[in-house]
Amino acid sequence: MYIKRIILENFRNYHFLSWQPHDKINIIVGGNALGKTNLLEAIFFGLTGSSFRTSREKETVLWNASHSRVEIQLIWHDQQVTIRNTLTPGGKIERELNTRKLKKREQPVLPVIFTPDHLTLVKGSPRERRRWLDGELCLLYPGYDQYLKRYLQVVSQRNGLLQRIRERLAHIEELFPWDEQLAVYGARVTAVRLAMLSRLAPLFREIHSDISQSREKPGISYFSTLPLTGTEGEKEILGLFNSRLSSRHKEEVAHGQTLTGPHRDDLFFSINGYDARQYASQAQQRTIVLSLKLAQLELSYREKGEYPVLLLDDVLSELDRTRREQLLGRVHGLIQVFITSSTLPDIHEKNISSMIFTIAEGQIKSLP
Repeated sequence: MYIKRIILENFRNYHFLSWQPHDKINIIVGGNALGKTNLLEAIFFGLTGSSFRTSREKETVLWNASHSRVEIQLIWHDQQVTIRNTLTPGGKIERELNTRKLKKREQPVLPVIFTPDHLTLVKGSPRERRRWLDGELCLLYPGYDQYLKRYLQVVSQRNGLLQRIRERLAHIEELFPWDEQLAVYGARVTAVRLAMLSRLAPLFREIHSDISQSREKPGISYFSTLPLTGTEGEKEILGLFNSRLSSRHKEEVAHGQTLTGPHRDDLFFSINGYDARQYASQAQQRTIVLSLKLAQLELSYREKGEYPVLLLDDVLSELDRTRREQLLGRVHGLIQVFITSSTLPDIHEKNISSMIFTIAEGQIKSLP
């Protein structure tokens, strides 16, 4: 898959732009606040109908404009298609794939994106890591989103019951049917997460070793509220779930919340056996997240048969020359990449097919 043309109208600081990117590596160079990240946001918005920077899409409309339009023309599964997104004056998003109307959350084409904010996958809260993991699973495994939604509903309702029991407004026996539902949906969510990580982890380690030139030994593991070894199937997880729930009723009533389940689980990243949150440098943390994103991209290819577009915002600034070269060499020839940078990177000696563009005043120009 690759993008042939991007057309923007009244999107962020772009009054009008029609741009033909390179089909391999595109490096967009410019100073701060000139629109580099806005361009990546426009590509992401054009492909998905949502922004990675805000949940209020009206914020993406150029100041004093009544509407915005993002059109992406691309080659997808060897066919030329066009995805159009129009944000109407009333704030409604209208989307089309060629002539077929798309629902707001329908996302037939999904890019993989890295921004500096994604470093929270290493140094942020467990919630950030669960959100990323569940987001990827919703894209790769049909039906996972429904199991996750139902599980979280049960957690919420069960928490309300635990609080009423603590206030002596309900009896502990009322937990039993909720325990059963929690275990069933929780075991499914946990089993799918473990299955995905069993496929992702080897890719992550291989890619990280490639980028860092084997100077570091990375690790990724799943921390569960259940005593898991990582090899259990859904049936075994269900049994562990039931056992743990029945043994923690008094503790949960005291806290007024559900203490066991995938809503409290976490991912753990390490470098040479040490916690990456505490001991990894900024460049090492960035390498971890980049390796994770590239593993995600490879997994998407194996599931769907085509590589997605890769968007990298300010990715080169914290990487040494070796890591930069290995990163670009890894993706070159496989996928179309859009990279923003405040400085001109030196990549010509690597014989990498690319184009460098400068950005200013809402327009893009290629460098000779």
